[in-house]
Amino acid sequence: MDLLKKVELLINAKTRSALPRRKRTSPLDEEEARLLAEIRAALGDVTAKERELAGRIKTEQAQAEAAAERGDIENHMAHTRRLTELEHHLKQESTLAINLEEKLAELEAQLNLAQQAVEREEQKAARRAADADSVLARDEAAVDPRVEEILRAAPEPAPPQIDDVDLERRKSRLSD
Repeated sequence: MDLLKKVELLINAKTRSALPRRKRTSPLDEEEARLLAEIRAALGDVTAKERELAGRIKTEQAQAEAAAERGDIENHMAHTRRLTELEHHLKQESTLAINLEEKLAELEAQLNLAQQAVEREEQKAARRAADADSVLARDEAAVDPRVEEILRAAPEPAPPQIDDVDLERRKSRLSD
């Protein structure tokens, strides 16, 4: 592996591993959290309304039965009509609750997949950083033997030799 590629690998690994995505909050993360909270709150409201409607349906049924036993047809019809309306509202609320539950499950699944992807990327970055550190440690510990041989074989530059005759000419010219 070329030395420049090793250095590039190290730099890339270090820059990626220092800033994992999920440790920083972005507007998208905040929007996801806000949307999940809204859906959960809406689901709780719908569930509470379903319970309330179920209680009112039981009350209307009891009142319709009591009116039928007394022979009060007008009251019986009114309670039966209210009972049908309440059942219709209950059906709508149940449909809304099912839709909200599906949305919530879908968002949670997407969030879970995104978190798993981030964890995989963090593991890859950590592996790259470890590989880069080991490569650099190996390179620092052992210099290529060919480079050492070239460094030993290179002659040391000799100091420039001054020709005595040339020196005499220079001195004489300066003294003139």
